[in-house]
Amino acid sequence: MIDYHLHVVAHDDRPMTVENILEYCGVAKSRGIKQLGITEHDRYLDKIDIGAFVEARDKSKDVALRLGIEIDYVSGNEEEMFNISGELPYDYVIGSVHRVDKREVDRATDQSIYEEYETYELYEAYFRNVRESALSGMFEVIGHPDLIKIFRHAPDEDITPMLEETADAIAESGVVVDVNSAGLRKPIGEIYPSRRFLEMFFERDVPIILSSDAHAANEVGAGYEESIQLVKSVGYREVATFKDRDRIESLSL
Repeated sequence: MIDYHLHVVAHDDRPMTVENILEYCGVAKSRGIKQLGITEHDRYLDKIDIGAFVEARDKSKDVALRLGIEIDYVSGNEEEMFNISGELPYDYVIGSVHRVDKREVDRATDQSIYEEYETYELYEAYFRNVRESALSGMFEVIGHPDLIKIFRHAPDEDITPMLEETADAIAESGVVVDVNSAGLRKPIGEIYPSRRFLEMFFERDVPIILSSDAHAANEVGAGYEESIQLVKSVGYREVATFKDRDRIESLSL
């Protein structure tokens, strides 16, 4: 089992030290997770201690460590994002959409975007950004692909066509989708992506990773009982793994 999207530094909550990394590894081991991918937010790039990561990777005997990063995809910032994606020897890079018109859609303390935009149009803009991120060629993984649902704001209209279009773009791009249990800890109370969206990915042979999006050690592997039940019920039997920006072996669920 893997947990391929999580944060040790998180929102600058703690330093990336050997001890802090190994604490995450200890929780992973206790929960049957064999590979752990540390993917700090790109805005904390300067907080990533590659020396501490390498030392922790050498010391961790039961949990293999991978280095990734989560880049906030913002249309028009391609050069900056490209530079970040090559800054360190990542095993994989996650592209995630958190913004529409450079405004965050997942900030609990400021949900005004949902009041100021017509909801269906906001969803259209969000999923357009997801498609652009997938087709950009900069990422190996697309993070929490329907994050826009986080606060339970949903259009009255049917969004199936935009989900289908997005699933088509992701399948065309060859990227992997992040099945992310963090949604269970948010107001939506649901895994990203939703079941129907995940079914679209499965129908198109889009590979997946599993993740907790942990921002603290105790969250590593959180919600995995529900995640594994979901992906197996849809038809998935394996998850992708990465090393040196290449997708390598798949692991059985």
